[in-house]
Amino acid sequence: MLKRITTFLFVALITISAQAQNFGIDFENIRVDDLSDQQVMQLYERMQERGLSISEVEALALARGMNRSEVNKLRSRINRVRSSMSGLENSGQASNQGRLRSGNLQQSQLSKPRGVSPDTLDVLLDTMQRDTSDVFGADIFSSQSISFEPSLNIATPKNYTLGPGDELFIDIWGAAETTYQLVISPEGSIQISNVGPIAVSGLTIEEAKERLTSKLSNIYSGLKGPNKTTYMQVTLGNIRSIKVSIVGEVKAPGTYTLSSLSSVFNALYAAGGPNKQGSYRSIKVLRDGSVHQRVDLYKFLVSGDLSDNIILKDQDIIKVEPYINRITVKGETKNIGLFETLEGETFNDLLEYTGGFNQFAYKKRVKLERKTDTEKRIVDIAYPEKGNTVLQSGDIITVGRILDRYENKVSIRGPVFRPGEYQLEENPTLTELIENAEGLMGDAFMDRAVIYRTQQDYSIEAIPVNLGRLLSDTSSTEISLVKDDVVQISSIFDLREQRTVTISGSVLNPDTYDFVENSSLKDLIYQANGFKEEAAPHNIEIARRVPDTKTGEMNNQIAEIITVNIGNGLTYDEKLEEVELKPFDQVFVRKSPSYEVQKTVRVTGEVLYPGEYALSTRDFRLSDLINKSGGPTDFAYVEGASLTRNYDQDIDELDINLEDSVATEEVESLSKVGIQLQEALNDPDSEYDLLLQPGDVINIPKRLQTVQIRGEVLYPINARYEDRRSFRSYISAAGGFTEQANTKKAYIVYANGEVDRTKKFLFFKSYPKVKPGSVLIIPPKEQRERLSPQERIAIFSTIVSMAAIVTNTIFQIRRN
Repeated sequence: MLKRITTFLFVALITISAQAQNFGIDFENIRVDDLSDQQVMQLYERMQERGLSISEVEALALARGMNRSEVNKLRSRINRVRSSMSGLENSGQASNQGRLRSGNLQQSQLSKPRGVSPDTLDVLLDTMQRDTSDVFGADIFSSQSISFEPSLNIATPKNYTLGPGDELFIDIWGAAETTYQLVISPEGSIQISNVGPIAVSGLTIEEAKERLTSKLSNIYSGLKGPNKTTYMQVTLGNIRSIKVSIVGEVKAPGTYTLSSLSSVFNALYAAGGPNKQGSYRSIKVLRDGSVHQRVDLYKFLVSGDLSDNIILKDQDIIKVEPYINRITVKGETKNIGLFETLEGETFNDLLEYTGGFNQFAYKKRVKLERKTDTEKRIVDIAYPEKGNTVLQSGDIITVGRILDRYENKVSIRGPVFRPGEYQLEENPTLTELIENAEGLMGDAFMDRAVIYRTQQDYSIEAIPVNLGRLLSDTSSTEISLVKDDVVQISSIFDLREQRTVTISGSVLNPDTYDFVENSSLKDLIYQANGFKEEAAPHNIEIARRVPDTKTGEMNNQIAEIITVNIGNGLTYDEKLEEVELKPFDQVFVRKSPSYEVQKTVRVTGEVLYPGEYALSTRDFRLSDLINKSGGPTDFAYVEGASLTRNYDQDIDELDINLEDSVATEEVESLSKVGIQLQEALNDPDSEYDLLLQPGDVINIPKRLQTVQIRGEVLYPINARYEDRRSFRSYISAAGGFTEQANTKKAYIVYANGEVDRTKKFLFFKSYPKVKPGSVLIIPPKEQRERLSPQERIAIFSTIVSMAAIVTNTIFQIRRN
C-alpha cells in the first residue's frame, strides 16, 4: 500500500494536477527503498517529459518535508536509472534552454529544455500548503493560469547580455554565404576558424554583432565599406541556465536553475511565492553585493505594472523580507482578506488595493478596529473626509452593508393594471397612486380597500378605505400616503368561494370546470368534448345545491335533482329551451343500459380452432366456447382442462404460461379456477357449465403422463404416471418424507386446478387419488422457536418466585 501511495505521489509531482494540493501525504515518512526500479524509471521518464532536473526534484521534496537522507537516496536511484538508459539525454546540451530556429536544422539538433517549465511551477505550487490563501496576491502563486514563465520563442532581445553557455547563430549571406552555430565557452569567448577566439561574454547582442562584424570583415571584406556586398545577422539559439538563490520568507527557499531569460516573478513562482510571514511589498534583488532592485508585487496586482519584474542574472539573490503591516478587510469591498501596507499608507491606498467598494457598501462610516498596548479600540472612518487615515499593522477594517429598506417606497397590490412599488414623491395620495398604476380593473371590489401602515415601533396599522366614495369625491376623502404604505385592493372573485360545475360519467373529458354565467348544460357537455358512444342523453341528471334559508333550521333536502333529456344532441336552436346551469351544479351522464362493447374470451391447447372468441350472449357458457372452437382433439386431456380468470386487467396484457400453472394461485389479479370440463360438455347449462366472463382463458392440455412430487421429500422429481400407483407410492419414488415433512397436511393439485388434501379418521390417513398431471405437495412442519437456556432459567425463576409469594401469603392468612 505504501508503494502505491509513494508512486502516485512522485508521479503527481511532475504531472499537472488540480488535485495535487489535496493529497495530504506524509513526505517525512516516505522511504525511497520501497520504490521499485520500474517506479524510479517511470519517475525519470516523467522528469524528461517535463524538462525537470534532479536538483529541482530535490528542492521540491525538501520543501515538502522529505528527509535529507531519503532525498540523497532518490538522487542515487535516479542517476543509476539515467546511466542505464541510453540516448535519453545529451550531456553536451544538458545545461541549455531550447529555442526554436527555422531553417534546415533537424529536430534532433535542438537541445532539450531543462529549466523550470510552467509544468514544474504548477506542480510546485499545487503540492504546497495553501497557508496564505487569504493574503491578497497569494493566488497568483497558486494559479495554474499564471506562471510568469519567460517565452523562449521570441525575437532575440537587443539588450540581452551574453554569457557562457549561450548559443549564437551567425548567418552570413550575399557575396558569401555561411552559418556559424557556436556556444560561448566558460572563458566567455567563441572560436571561429581563421579568426580565433572572440570574447563576447558580458556584451549585449548588438555589441556582440559590432565586434563580430569587425573581426569577420577580415575574412568577408564585403561586410564593411559604403558598398556592402555581404551581410551578417547574429541571433540567439539555445540559451544558458543561471543559478538564482531565493532566501527569506518564501515557501521553498534555495538555489534554482532557471533560464537566462527568467525574471523576478518567474523565480518567485518557482519558490512558491512568499510564505505566511513573507512580504509582497518588500522584495529585494541583490546583485554584486548590493541592492539592485526593490520589487513591490502590488504594482503588478493593482496596476498591472511590470517595471519591477527585471531579468535576472547568474548568481542573483532574491530576498523576501517579513511583511511590514497587514490589514484585515471585511465586508463590502470587491476584494477582502489580508492586505499589506507600507509605512504611512492610508485607508485610501488600502481601498485602491481592494478594488474599491462594491455596490452594497455603506460608505459614510467604515469601522476600524485597532489594537492598543492594553486593549482594542474602535475608530470610525468617515469616508471620504477621513480617507487619509494612516493604518497600522493588525488593523481590522469592516465595511458595512446598506440597509435593506427603502426611504420613499409605497406599494399597491390587487386588481390594478400595474401593481408594484412606486416612488412616494410622485404618489403622495392614494388617488394619484391608483392613477399611476393605470387605474382599477373591472373586478376591483369598490366598497373596501386597506392601507397597511408601518408605525414607529414597527407595528402594522390597517386603514380601511371606501374606494367607490374616494374616486367619486376626491376632495373630501383624499388620503395621504407615507413611506412603506402598502395598499391592498381585493378582487370580487377573491372575496367569494370559487364557483365551479362538475360533469362525470359518459363524456370524453369528465372534470370540474369554472362556472360561467348564463352557461347551459349543453355548453358544459360541449366543454367536456361531448358524449361517449355509451352515453344515454335522454337520462342526464343535475344535482343542484339547495339555497340556505337563513332561518337556522335544518332542512332534510340536501340537493335538488333535475332530470334532463337532450336527445336532440348539442345542436343550438333558439326555439329549443336549454337548461341553465347554476354554480356548483354536478352533472351525471348515465350509460345506456342497452350499450355493450365487444367482450372476448380465449381457448388454448387441444381444440380444433384455438384462439379468441367474442361473447355473443350474456349467458355464454363453457360448453358454448368449446363447441365454437370445434371441440377437443383426439389428444386432449379433458380432465386436465383449466380456466384462468382475470378480474382487473385485459387478457391481452397478461403474459402467463398456463401449462406451468398447476395450483390455484393468484398472480396479481389473475386466478386459476378448477373446472370439470367433461361434465360441462356432457350436461350443458348445469352447475359444471360455468358462465364465462370477459378475459377468461380456457386451456385444454395434451394427455399428461407425469406426476410431480414437490416439497419436503428427499429428492423432488417428476415421476411417470401409473394408474395403479397410490399417493404413498409416489412419495416413496421421491425418497420418502424428510424429517421436516408435515405429512398430515400433504395435498395434491390436479391439472384442472382443483385441490384435494390428506384426510384422517381415527388412526387412519386417507390420501387423495393421483391423476395424470397432478402435483403432490408436502409442506414443512411449522417452525417453533425453542427457548434458550437463559430464557428457561428466567421463566423458572419467575415461577419459583411466584410460588414462594403465594405460599407465604397463604401462611400469613392461616396465622391470622
